[in-house]
Amino acid sequence: MKHPRINKRSFDDCVIWHNNGISDCTLPASSVENRYTMAEITNYSDSFRRVCARLTTVGFATALAATTMTPVSADTIFGLYAGANLWQPEFNGTIGQSENNFDFSSEFSQGDADSTSLYVAVEHFLPLLPNAMVRSTPVNWTGNSDAASGTLGGLVTLNGNVDAVVDIDMTDFTLYYEILDNWVSLDVGLTVRNMDGQVSATETSTNLTDAVDLGTTIPMLYGHARFDLPFSGLALGVRGNAIGYQESNLLDVEAYLHLEVDLLPAIDLGIQGGIRRLSLDIDDLDNWNSDATFDGAYVGLTLHF
Repeated sequence: MKHPRINKRSFDDCVIWHNNGISDCTLPASSVENRYTMAEITNYSDSFRRVCARLTTVGFATALAATTMTPVSADTIFGLYAGANLWQPEFNGTIGQSENNFDFSSEFSQGDADSTSLYVAVEHFLPLLPNAMVRSTPVNWTGNSDAASGTLGGLVTLNGNVDAVVDIDMTDFTLYYEILDNWVSLDVGLTVRNMDGQVSATETSTNLTDAVDLGTTIPMLYGHARFDLPFSGLALGVRGNAIGYQESNLLDVEAYLHLEVDLLPAIDLGIQGGIRRLSLDIDDLDNWNSDATFDGAYVGLTLHF
């Protein structure tokens, strides 16, 4: 069957006609080839189909290879971090009434201070939901003075041989976002710190005791920056919480060196060492003041699942 002649006919028109069952096609006389047989059209149409099929196959294989070769980090979906630090700080500064406080730097011998800090953090892929961390840090210190004189809460003045005890439990609930997550990582967020404990002093000759309560809950800004050193497994980091209000400031910051190794295919073991500083600069809290610091080195282990 021949199709009636159309002035603006092209070779592509003939291919379309062939696909619709037309056996022959005539092109305008001005064309270089003015007539195509069914065999020529068939060869062209079949070649076109084969090229399209090959392109589709190559595209699918490329996409599959890209998906297979792209590394997927577990943290992209879910990451669990846990750690334990042994901290042995020195306690320095003053606590008590502004005009008659105890100077723990000069009046008291430095006793043993120790703290074991534990934390667990959960990170995930959901962009609007913050990551979460819970951390506990107890701090205990004892000291003695042969010639102390002062008052903590203002109820009684202690003199002579005085034993002092600092007992603080801090629990941090932190929500944070990952701003950067590559060889430089940066987390920012908000911490709610629950402090519980007290500072007490006892006059040994009379057994008189004076104390101030440290129980409070305060919000703090949280930040954590870490810099991975290429091809070494080492990283440098700074992490801390801070808040300031009127004349009072609370700062808890640490700087560390971290070494991480592959313990198992899905578990990383980290060894960490650094310095941590806790500063209690409190002005007129329940009629007492503090300008004290816990400052010292720590070592710890971390696990990353």
